[in-house]
Parts: sequence; C-alpha cells; structure tokens
Amino acid sequence: MRRRSSRQKALLNWIALDHQSPVPLYQQIIEQLRHAMVEGNLRPGGYLPASRAFAHDLGVSRNTCAKAYDQLVAEGFLESMRGSGTRVVLAPDPQGTDMARETRALFQTLRAHDEFRPQDLDEYIGEPAALAFQPGIPALDAFPRLKWSRLLRQHALRGDQSILDYAHPGGYAPLRHELAKYLSMSRGVVCRAEQVIVVTSTRAAIRAIASILWPRRSRIMVEDPGYVVAKRVLASLGHDLLLVSVDDRGARIDDLIRRRIDCAGAYLTPAHQWPTGTTLSDDRRTLLLDWAARNTSWIIEDDYDSEFRLDGPPLPTLHSRGPGQVLYVGTFSKVLVPAIRTAYFVVPADLVERFETEVFRQGVEPALHIQAALADLIRGGTFSRHITQMRKRYRSRRARLIEALRRHFGDLLRIECPAGGLQIIAHLPAGVSAIEAARRAASAGLVARPMGVYYYAGGAGEAFHLGFAAVPVKDIEPNVALLREAVRPCL
Repeated sequence: MRRRSSRQKALLNWIALDHQSPVPLYQQIIEQLRHAMVEGNLRPGGYLPASRAFAHDLGVSRNTCAKAYDQLVAEGFLESMRGSGTRVVLAPDPQGTDMARETRALFQTLRAHDEFRPQDLDEYIGEPAALAFQPGIPALDAFPRLKWSRLLRQHALRGDQSILDYAHPGGYAPLRHELAKYLSMSRGVVCRAEQVIVVTSTRAAIRAIASILWPRRSRIMVEDPGYVVAKRVLASLGHDLLLVSVDDRGARIDDLIRRRIDCAGAYLTPAHQWPTGTTLSDDRRTLLLDWAARNTSWIIEDDYDSEFRLDGPPLPTLHSRGPGQVLYVGTFSKVLVPAIRTAYFVVPADLVERFETEVFRQGVEPALHIQAALADLIRGGTFSRHITQMRKRYRSRRARLIEALRRHFGDLLRIECPAGGLQIIAHLPAGVSAIEAARRAASAGLVARPMGVYYYAGGAGEAFHLGFAAVPVKDIEPNVALLREAVRPCL
C-alpha cells in the first residue's frame, strides 16, 4: 500500500488564467509562480502540487502544468526530485546551481525598476529646452510648414463636416491606407490598411500592445542602455524588465536565449539601437525570431528613425522576416516634427478589433484633421521627398559637428559615429564626469546628455550623446565653441 505523503503542498488557488489571451497558458502559469517566488509568497523548501493535481484544479492539460514546472526547474526556481515531488529552491543563500544564482541576481536587477533613480529624469542636470545638441530631435527648421498649414486649413474648411467628429479608434481610413502602402514599399512591412493602428505617440503604441498581449507581471526583454520612456511605460503596467546588454552587434539576446530564460516578449530598437546606434546583427535577428516563434512570444520593434540611415540604404525590418510574432511601431516625430503627435503600429489581422478597443479605452486617437493632412502629405509625394532631402541635410550637419568637435576639442574626445540615426557619441577623457560636464553645458544653454542616463544596470562610460539634426549648419560651429568653453573646467 502506497504511503501517503505528509508534506503539505502549497495552495495555488490564486493562479488566474486568461483563456482568451494570446499568451500561452503555460507561460501565464510560469509568470505568476515566478512572481510569487520572487516576492517571497512561495518560500524556499515548500512543495508544489503534483502537475496532475495542479492541472485538474486549473482545468488545463497536465502537459501545460508540466511544461511550466520544467521551465522553472531550468531557471533554477524549482527542484524536481524523483519520488519526492517539486519544491521551491529560490533562496538568498549562496548554495545551489550556477543557474539559480544567476537567476537570483537577475531578478534583483529587475526589481530596480520599482524606483527610478534621479538621473532617469530630465531634471538630473537641469537640462535646458534647447535644440543644440538635444538627441532625438529632427530638423525643425526644415519642416514644410507652408505645405502643412495649407493642408490643415483645407481640411478644416472642407464641406464634409465629419472631419470635425471623433476619430475612429483605429485611425483615419485614408491615412491607414497610405501608411500600409508606404511601409510595404519602403520598409518591407507587408500589411493591410486595417492592420495599421494610428495613435498619438510611441508611448501610446507600447502601452496598447503591452496591455493586450502581456498579462501583468510578465517578463519583458528590454535593451540596456535603452529608451527610458519605454521602460517606464512597461514598468507602470506592472511588468518585470529583463535588462539585455548591448555590444557592437546590438542587443545580446543570444546569451539570454541560450540560457533558456523564459520571457513573454521583447521591446527592441533593432535598426538603430537607442542610444548607441548599433544594428542588431543578422544572426541575432534569426535567433530572436526563431525564439519568438518557438515560444509564442511577441516582439515590439520600435523603428523610430530608420529612414535616416546616413551611410547606406535603410536596413530591413524584423517584421519583414517574422510578421507573425513582431508588432512594428513607427512615428512621425522623427521623420517630420514631434508636435504632430502621431505614431502608428502594425498588428496581426486577428487582433485588430482588440487593439481598436484598447485605443478607444485609452483615448489616444490623434485629431482627424491632422491624420487627414498626413494622408495627403504621403499621397502627394511630399513625405518621401522630405525624407530624401533630410538624409542629405543630416549628412552635412553630422559632418560639420564632427569637424567642429575635432577642431575645438582636439584629441580630448573620441567620437563614435553610428551609420544611422540623428546623434553621435563623444567619449570624454578618463577621470572626467559626464554628469558634471553636462551640468556646465546646461548652464550655457546647451544639451550634452550623459550616456549614463540610459543605463539601468550600470557600466556606462563617461560620454556625451549629442544630437546634430536640429542645429542648422551655420550654428554648429559657434555652439561647439560655446560647449568647449563651458566644460573647460572639467577637462
């Protein structure tokens, strides 16, 4: 007669599964169990129910629960002992496998997003509202204002008063149609018009995607260094951020995938990694897409300024190679001007209605007359001509900035010039604080943003992130001279 085990099993009746979610059931179980162990609600040494009993309680197949247990065993959270059951092994002591120790250290880093450091905020150095040399700002002086104002006036005065009504939550139909054609021809993103969702910003796109595709407390890969605003959005939704380091071949996702770390998805800037400007290598793209397909994980591809690859043609998108698992995000803020407040993202055809509902819930639809004017700008060819003209203009401004920096700083700065994007990196001499130098630049009315503000896990060198796009050629030389004078006491 089999002796009944006297071990008390953890009660897991708080596990909640969403059968309508695109996130696999086993992955939902993993995320909730992992979070409970990290928070200490499931204590080391405690035993979990047998997979068969657990599956019965949840109303799912035994394989679903077994797969979740196996993943957590591989990560070092659980230990499975033949004849004894499965128990929690995540603990603060130094014992255990290398994988378990790595996992514990990883989650100590992930929890850091609960409190943002002062230097994550724009006020960390009193950064002024200046165009020189603010990263991520396009040439405001080159925006076709006259053409734009005529289009806005034309739509505001047109006889069809529907333009004054509320916008459709998916976007203005003619704009969605023009964007679908443009993306197919210029970025290789093949989609139907209804798959293009128009919103007010990249932030709104990320929030909508994360709200629909990832249950609370999902683990999401993000680049470190990376786009701080995206991290804030994901953290505000309750997600854990898996910080992925970056080298000269882009995000080092290969290390994580080989360690079989489970994730619900990833937020990446593969064409021009923000802020380093590096490009995700082809072998890592292949590995990433294979991983996403194998694990039914979703990737947000933020293609914020890929039109402006200044040394060679724009690179192909992740979406062009793996549309089934990639949601493509684009914006007019970098291509035209931020004040238009319009961005867009491409979603799978079977999720269009859910995303339109989410956009309506959040209230992030751009004004109809702005969307109508953008549709005309693309249809009439002004948009494409503007991009072509800007590539030439930005090459000239970048060259002038590098030339001026070398003239005024000599060998004090090591300049790193990415092939694409609207900014360069200027490495400071050893022993010089980028934060202190940035404060002095700010006092002179200049933006010299330290690279360190983009890092969460540390490891940043002392360097400036300098934007060149918004500064007219004639103003670059005097502004560099002013920067050199302002930071002279630090050098």
